[in-house]
Amino acid sequence: MKSRHRSPSRVLVTIAALGALLFSAVSTALLAAEPPRVATETATVTEIVDVVELDGTANSLHTAALSVEIAGLVDEVMVETGDRVTAGTPLFALDAELERLAVAGLEAERRQAVAARREAGRRLDEARSVGAGRNIPETEVQARASAVDEAEARLAAVSADLERGQARLERHRLVAPFDGVVTERLAERGEWVVPGEALVHLVDRDALRLDFPVPQRYYPLVGDQATLHYRLDGTGMDWQVGRIATVVPVTDPTSRTFLVRGESTGGNPVLPGMAIEGRLRLPTGQEGLTVARDAVQRYPDGRTTVWVIDDADEQTVAERQVELADGFDDRVVVTAGIEAGDQVIVRGNEALERGMQVRVEPRETGEAG
Repeated sequence: MKSRHRSPSRVLVTIAALGALLFSAVSTALLAAEPPRVATETATVTEIVDVVELDGTANSLHTAALSVEIAGLVDEVMVETGDRVTAGTPLFALDAELERLAVAGLEAERRQAVAARREAGRRLDEARSVGAGRNIPETEVQARASAVDEAEARLAAVSADLERGQARLERHRLVAPFDGVVTERLAERGEWVVPGEALVHLVDRDALRLDFPVPQRYYPLVGDQATLHYRLDGTGMDWQVGRIATVVPVTDPTSRTFLVRGESTGGNPVLPGMAIEGRLRLPTGQEGLTVARDAVQRYPDGRTTVWVIDDADEQTVAERQVELADGFDDRVVVTAGIEAGDQVIVRGNEALERGMQVRVEPRETGEAG
């Protein structure tokens, strides 16, 4: 006959398994008895803000298609597409050999005119020193004075011609009128160019404005308290604070919009021509009772409710049916159903039941509301 005596090891395994099952059952019971954890906020009366979502464009204040002032042959190209230049940097030079020769001739004429003026003045001084009417006729003195006037007029005319020639010579060089980036070069060495024909496109990357067309109905609300946030379109990057630089008080009759021009304050890199998302916050001057959007429960039958702490001592909950108006940011405006000061549950409200006790925990830093 076989013995039915169990070995000690099998007994120990059985006891351990039973202990684990018992521990699991006790833990489940304790967890089931623990009240659900929730986070709350106080329903408060706040200023109602219109938040307008906008689509805009980053535009440079300084954009130019640069051209020469006189016709000529391109002799030297000094920039390439993509070059950064400062104001006064030479961009193109035209063939100026003939102009330089003309200026050299005018400089010689001016030296001659200066010498003639000096000689005429000397002759007049000499005539006056010997005494007009005694040792020299008065008419001779007057003639020499007229010669001085003629010499001065000749000198002035030659000087003006020289200045004009020097100005034309300077205009054989095209220089940058402001700091910027060369976005396109349109001429090569050896080409004949004329005034009005663009040789290079220059854009200032630093002097940018964020231009947003805004529906005309919001124009009365754009005041000193209005604020602007922006970010690059389609990037999902953090919103940056902008500054409203200009509100153009003219409405586009086609789109019925007016222009809000903002300034970038740093943060996201913005380049001219980029698409920009904007949020224009416009205080309405009205107040309303607001709660966080996370507090609102919506049901298929159309009901909209929030859960509140019904008994602060026992921390039991109650469901209140509410009526809502438009919201802004992460807030909604409640027009009926709760009162200012109610403790509204904003997290952990998914599986609550009427009269259930809860455990209220502080909200995490940075949560909306």
